[in-house]
Formats: sequence, C-alpha cells, structure tokens
Amino acid sequence: MNSVSNLGLTCQGLCKTYQTKNGLISAIKDVSFCVKEHEFICIVGPSGCGKTTLLKLIAGLLHPTSGQIFFSQDPQDGIPRSALVFQEHGLFPWMTVLDNVAFGLEMRVKDKKERRDLSRPLIEKMGLLAFTNNYPHELSMGMRQRVGIARAFVSKAQILLMDEPLGSLDAQTKLILQEELLKIWKEDQKCVVYITHDIEEAIFLGDRLLVMTARPGHIREEIVIPFDRPRDLSIKELTEFAKMKGHIWRILEEEVRKSCG
Repeated sequence: MNSVSNLGLTCQGLCKTYQTKNGLISAIKDVSFCVKEHEFICIVGPSGCGKTTLLKLIAGLLHPTSGQIFFSQDPQDGIPRSALVFQEHGLFPWMTVLDNVAFGLEMRVKDKKERRDLSRPLIEKMGLLAFTNNYPHELSMGMRQRVGIARAFVSKAQILLMDEPLGSLDAQTKLILQEELLKIWKEDQKCVVYITHDIEEAIFLGDRLLVMTARPGHIREEIVIPFDRPRDLSIKELTEFAKMKGHIWRILEEEVRKSCG
C-alpha cells in the first residue's frame, strides 16, 4: 500500500463481496473517505451495512474485492499500524489486568518488567489501579472494556479501530466511559475510526460523522461535528445537538425502510 501525506488513512473505492451458498453478497460498495492523522471519525449505519467489514479491511484482516487503502506512514519497528477494540473485549482470561494491557506492547518491548511499567500509568488513568492483579472474570463488563481500551492505547498504534466498544454496557457506564475515552484520546489524539449504533455517542465523540447506507454500504453523508473540545455530557442538552441527532436518525430510518422494502 502506498502512502498519502497529511492523512492518517484514505479509503478509495472500496468494495467487498462475499461468496455464500446463495451466491455473491456485496457487503460494501464504492466506499471512499479520508481520515486525518489526529482525527476522531465515527461511522453509523443500519445493521448489516458493512461497518465491521470496513473496519476489518482497514485492519488488514480482510482484503478488498476492489479499491485501495492508503496510509500516511509505514509501520514503525514494533509499533502496529492499527489496534482493534471490539464490543467483545477479547481479553485473555488467564492474564491479569496488568498483563492484558501490557500485551499491547509485546511487539515493541521485549522486557516484561518494562512492559508492565509502561502499562501502569494507563491502567491508573482508566481507573483500574486497584484491579491491577485481578483476572477478567473478576471484573464487571465495564471494567473489562476499560482494559481492552487501555491495551489499544498503550500499543501506540498509529490508528485505533473501535467496533462498538461500549455497545454492551448499561447506559450509565457507557456515559462515564465516553468521557474517559475522550480524556485518554486527548493526550495523543490518535487517528480513530469508531463504529457505533448510538447516534448520541457518535456526535459526542467524533470530529466528523459518516453515515452509511443499507447494504451494500457506502457513505451517504458526511457531517462535521461543530462542538468545540474538550466536551462534556452537557452538550447533549443543546438544541443544535438534538437537531443533528434528529437529522441523522431520519437518514438511518430511511435506509432501514429501504432494506426492509
């Protein structure tokens, strides 16, 4: 893959088709967008529109049927190009919180003690210091998600790819983690591509919001989020926030009706 200066990544004409027992299924079609190096992009769309497929293409877990992905930087020694955080936290059950987070450094730091020392500050920022030596089964779902997020950030990956990381949490825990996520991101402002079904979450977190159509998914509309940073949850009470949420909901409602028609 080639590189494009001043951009974190560029997706150009991406298409992905799957072979199934019922024939070919087109998951995404002609998806094109750019993400700046320090930008937080949120993607929303109807269920089954190819959002996760798109994320896996960027991560290199899948190869596009056609189209290209360009990155601004070549991978650095030991630093992954991207780090993934899924709704299912993906922690290793036999590892403590500390070692699960430190695993994000395995490619870059050979010494186990150094990996642990580098991981502790982020564990503290995520409010998990008292659970450093606990195992995943001893944690709440919200705590496990914090561990997964901490592991992604500590890896120093150029691009963070997040697939509904807060989707399985209760409303109160989700709101708290949204604020904590922005605080952690603010420190180094990694390029983030964040998938969510939650329109409020997308507006609250993102610099821009991409709305996808029903399958085969493509970008129907790009929306610039006008709210200054740093943000707190009070912006959700603003009239402009409500208007933007309503506009996005109407687009998604139309796309869902198309897919059911």
